[in-house]
Amino acid sequence: MATTRSKVVELSEHTPLQVIMFGMLSVICAIGLFTMVAVPTVESFFTAFLRSEVVRDGSSVSYRIAENREDEIVVTSTYTRWALVDPNELRLPAGSSPQLDATGKPKLRHAEYVFSPIIAFAPLVIVGGFVLAALLTTVVGGAAGLVRQKLEREILTALDRLAMARYGEHTQQEITSLAREIVSANLRSLHDLADRFAIPFSQLELLRNAIQWRDSNGALRLWRTHDAVKFYMREYFTDRYSNVILGLVYMGAAVLIIVIGIRGLKFLPATDPSVVLGALGLEFMLLVTYAVVLMYGRTDEDASEHVRESGPVSATQLDSDTEHLLRAFLGVQRSSTSDGDRS
Repeated sequence: MATTRSKVVELSEHTPLQVIMFGMLSVICAIGLFTMVAVPTVESFFTAFLRSEVVRDGSSVSYRIAENREDEIVVTSTYTRWALVDPNELRLPAGSSPQLDATGKPKLRHAEYVFSPIIAFAPLVIVGGFVLAALLTTVVGGAAGLVRQKLEREILTALDRLAMARYGEHTQQEITSLAREIVSANLRSLHDLADRFAIPFSQLELLRNAIQWRDSNGALRLWRTHDAVKFYMREYFTDRYSNVILGLVYMGAAVLIIVIGIRGLKFLPATDPSVVLGALGLEFMLLVTYAVVLMYGRTDEDASEHVRESGPVSATQLDSDTEHLLRAFLGVQRSSTSDGDRS
């Protein structure tokens, strides 16, 4: 058992190199999503549905933030400032001279909307990069396998609990034998093991799938990654962080309400929707995250079954003070009853 617990402690500790590599991988994935997915998709949307031309090549356009303001010159950029202009504006035949303004300078194209992609896409690409990095680190090992180490830790912790229930003080060989027994069991045997360990069958089935993921290699391990992630989400993440995710959802809703309220007061111009889209993207990603937590969490039936089957065990785990109070209460009731009988 000491070997098993020391292994659990070892898997619970992450080196600075693992954290740094996970952070770098998240940044790389976020940049990749921004440049290869978000930017082309939104540009195609503006072109196809808004019938606008996206100017982001560094050229200058004229832009008026409100009707009571003068035109200003806006310099476009690939990642920080886009301008949406009428594609037919200032279209001249080839070889003709450009139109000039009152000062004799070439007239600039007028931007109907300006758009800051970094502000609008930041919540989406940051969360997406984090999720992609987490999925990648479930496959690789070593210094880059941060999430893989977490999955293996929870598998070993679950096996240690079962081995403690069966053997008491146990060795690493007994844990290995128990894992082999769970993996090789058929459906009937797996139900018998669940009854013997007094745990829900679904919980033992998840553990078996996670053990198969741990013991597989190559493409088969990649194929079974979902089983390991489902086990980790059900047995650890959802129980520990569901309230945190729900709190973040409410915080995102508060941010969205404030942004929409400011927009309603016209402190944010309708021709620059970047902040509003950023707030919508933030709340969208938080709601998706909370939906995933709900999907992978325990159902009401599983929770009631888990409580029912673990009830006798939890009753024996009362602390000494509670046990003394319970015995005192039962003693008073018994004495009062006996006194009533004597009378």
